Amino acid sequence: MSDITEAQAIAELAVQTVVPTELVPGTAYAVPNGDGSVAFKDTDAYGANPRRAKGARVVTDAASFVGYLKRHSTVATEVYADTPGSTVVAVIDSHTGADKPAGWEGHKLTLGLVKTPAWLAWAEHDLGTNPRAWFNQAEFAEFIEARALDVVDPDHARLIEIATTFEAKSNADFGSAVRLDNGEVKFEYTETTTAKAGSKGALEIPKILKLAIRPYIGGPIYHVTAQFRYRVNSGDLRLGFALERPQDILDAAFADVVSEIRDGKTEKKVGPPPTETRLFEGITAPIFYGKPQ
Repeated sequence: MSDITEAQAIAELAVQTVVPTELVPGTAYAVPNGDGSVAFKDTDAYGANPRRAKGARVVTDAASFVGYLKRHSTVATEVYADTPGSTVVAVIDSHTGADKPAGWEGHKLTLGLVKTPAWLAWAEHDLGTNPRAWFNQAEFAEFIEARALDVVDPDHARLIEIATTFEAKSNADFGSAVRLDNGEVKFEYTETTTAKAGSKGALEIPKILKLAIRPYIGGPIYHVTAQFRYRVNSGDLRLGFALERPQDILDAAFADVVSEIRDGKTEKKVGPPPTETRLFEGITAPIFYGKPQ
């Protein structure tokens, strides 16, 4: 056996005689790897409970967010509201402050707001953000019929009447449109079907649709105004609408959700029932605007 081989054998025997060394009583040990190095071993996974809480939870409404924080928040908990992202993040084990122990920042709760189907439906066809979202008559009628319950003015019966008329006049040639004193728009048309060739008529529709929509699931309801839009090109009528300041409404809805988290109270004064008040205890953790890093 060579000297090198004998030296290696002696080193291996020496390593084998090394026993684990307790670094932190009952929790952390230095253990030989068998190759001359030492590994760090933590026994946390073998305990009845972990030594510190950690996790990444996601909820979709303010009540659930507050409920979770009431169970888990500490004096170190901080809450961050990110308006552009429509999210609220609670860092439950954040730093407690200057000259105080730092937190692990490994236990977080995220409020990920979800837009309602009603908001998504109207936003998808908003000409203000999607200039190609024009309807033909039949498409407009189908959309209005499907979303009629979102509209508070004109009333449901008038809205269905307008949709039905558009469906019935799908073969008509539309001419000029006149703005009436009451704000409505009057369309002149000529029937082009064989049975009613040359028959003329007029159709009046409102200039504005007033909507009552909940932007976020579980959030407040808002009045939203949709401005009616139209195009007439060689008898072909195209219809649509543009929502008034939709981003402002989303920002206001998010701000109300943050207030609901802080104060535990929201009042909804639109839609059935006429006044809805939900009251629960808010949180005491500080709320900052921005994103936790």
